[in-house]
Amino acid sequence: MTVLTLDPVVAALAVVLALASAYAGLATAAMLSATSGGAKPLALNSLALGLGLWAACSVDALAFAPEPLSFAAFLLPLALTCTGLFCTLFFVAGRRPDPPALVGAAFSFGASLAATFFALAPQPNELLALRAPWSWIGPAAASLGFGTGVWYLLDRRRPRRGRGVALGITTVFLALALLGSDPTVLHAALAAGAWRIASPLANRQLATAIASVGLAALLVARVSAHYGAQLREHTQRSRHDLEEAHARLHHIATHDPMTGLANRTLLKERLARALADTHRPGHTIAVAAIDLDRFSTVNHSYGHGVGDHVLTEIAHRLEATVPHVHTLARVGGDSFAVLIDGVSARIQAQAITSAMLRALERPLYVNGEEFRARVSIGVSLCPDDARRGDDLLAHAEAAMLTAKDNGGDRVLFFESAMSDSMQERLALENDLRRALVAGEFELHYQPQVSTLSGGILSVEALLRWRHPLKGYITPSSFIPLAEETGLIVPLNDWVLREACRQARAWISGRGFDLRVAVNLSAVQFRRHDVMDSILSALHAAHLAPSSLEIELTEGTLMTDPERSAEQLALLRAMGVSVAIDDFGTGYSSLSYLRRLPIDKLKIDRSFVRDLVSNRTDESIVRAIVSLAHSVGLQVIAEGVETEQQLERICLLECDLWQGYHCCRPQPAHSLEALLIAHGAGPTADTLEPPQAAWRAAEAPRHSAEGRSGRLVTFDLVDEERDEPPEHE
Repeated sequence: MTVLTLDPVVAALAVVLALASAYAGLATAAMLSATSGGAKPLALNSLALGLGLWAACSVDALAFAPEPLSFAAFLLPLALTCTGLFCTLFFVAGRRPDPPALVGAAFSFGASLAATFFALAPQPNELLALRAPWSWIGPAAASLGFGTGVWYLLDRRRPRRGRGVALGITTVFLALALLGSDPTVLHAALAAGAWRIASPLANRQLATAIASVGLAALLVARVSAHYGAQLREHTQRSRHDLEEAHARLHHIATHDPMTGLANRTLLKERLARALADTHRPGHTIAVAAIDLDRFSTVNHSYGHGVGDHVLTEIAHRLEATVPHVHTLARVGGDSFAVLIDGVSARIQAQAITSAMLRALERPLYVNGEEFRARVSIGVSLCPDDARRGDDLLAHAEAAMLTAKDNGGDRVLFFESAMSDSMQERLALENDLRRALVAGEFELHYQPQVSTLSGGILSVEALLRWRHPLKGYITPSSFIPLAEETGLIVPLNDWVLREACRQARAWISGRGFDLRVAVNLSAVQFRRHDVMDSILSALHAAHLAPSSLEIELTEGTLMTDPERSAEQLALLRAMGVSVAIDDFGTGYSSLSYLRRLPIDKLKIDRSFVRDLVSNRTDESIVRAIVSLAHSVGLQVIAEGVETEQQLERICLLECDLWQGYHCCRPQPAHSLEALLIAHGAGPTADTLEPPQAAWRAAEAPRHSAEGRSGRLVTFDLVDEERDEPPEHE
């Protein structure tokens, strides 16, 4: 008669370990199936589960061992268990397993369990024949329980509560199957043998140590899985929030906030895409420029609030006349434009513009007041009138102005006689070429101030054109022309050389510790020799690359993101820092921020202007700052003009700011007093307070404005802004 030995304490430990291993195995398999982890999580989880399952099997074997066992006898089973668990989890990791994968995982689990127990079990010859017929009952049941449990847990159609109940039931079943996989236990249950309660001290101590290791491994695995799940949930939520912020930023950048229509940026994008398809036979494009006649009288008589309501109602009526396949955009205060893309664009333009005139014949009622709107519309066609987007818009505006001069409330198609503006454009191009030779351009500088220390850390170089006859010429007049004609390249080269020369003079001659920021145009940045131009300017001025910062717009970078990343990497390797200018008004592509080697984001002034009163702008600025800081970027706010705006910028944790609240852009010699007073020079403690220095630095500027008229502030690549005179 066979006599079997049982240690009840060790057997209880085996039951606890079996339940813990079964639960951890099912939960980990379901977790790995729902994530897209790599080989490292798979290996670590296999090791942790392998230790737990090995501990359960080993303690179960020790509970029935009549003689003390050494730890060396458990090393081979440990290797077998970890290997088997790795194969099991490999079938389900990173995907929703199909039936063949579930069968493979279940078979691997049962095979690893059987191999572990047979490596642990003693093999007396007289018992081999008795065990063999029943040796696969436990592993087969464990395979069935594991496969069924994982399948049920991954079935998302079932309610969460039902999956929890199924996890509990399957855990108990799997634990019983695990314990029943021990050939010794199975033989004892089936054979008519005798039991003897015994507890070898060595086996109990060894079982306690193994159980501690197994439970610790399972605990660490489950805690890691729990916090990993929380981290994934937080990451998914953050990604969702960023996607929403990106969509919001993109909508704000491409739509008019008051009317909800497309803005000039989106109109130009769609016009460029339409022009790219004009090679198709019969394909034509029409652009209509629309301007309200004498609309300023509404604002003057009833106020801007009523004027905005009237303008919104007019936009809705115009929108109702334009089919969805075409684009209606608000391009200015009371100006609209329509892009008509089709086979018979002229006929469609006539129909749409006539419908617009009819829609506005009915009076509008706002706050009980009756208003009647009249519009002047000009239309240009591609390819009849022009083949470039800017020319089409210019010709449509020329036709619209002609319609307005002829009394308004009518539609005119562009004719060559309306092209006086083209002659002015040619004259301006000639003046631009002459100005480059005559040295009529100059640089003014605006400080960029730290929100923490209040010190001036850098200055931005801003271009001025002082025409000998016309005075200061606005950037919208000559920057696009310079880009079209290629004159922007020598103009940009001059700006780089002059800015580097002045920075070197400040650093070596005055001891200022600051960086100079230069706007780089899209045309210049896309040239193959742009790096040579930057290096040449640095070498000519003997200026360290770390003292130069290049500012680029989002549109410039996103035209060719891969090449932009390569160019920016070269700049960073040289030591030149890079900033994205006017962030939030272009593509605002958040997904590319971590791919582009940049240092700063410059929040566009349009978000700062209403920051104090507009919660939407505040939320957008907060999102931009949080995003930038999370990827190690600095944030600078442009257009800070009031103390309230500065306080809000500081609360939102922007790193730097610039704007008229500090000072207007100054010539280099006028700015030196402010730089010294504001902490950029070695003798700052000997000068008057910063506010007095700002006023002293402004004095020469005011006298110059009195001689030459109003001075318009602009960046090298800025567009003209509709702002009151005191903000220009």
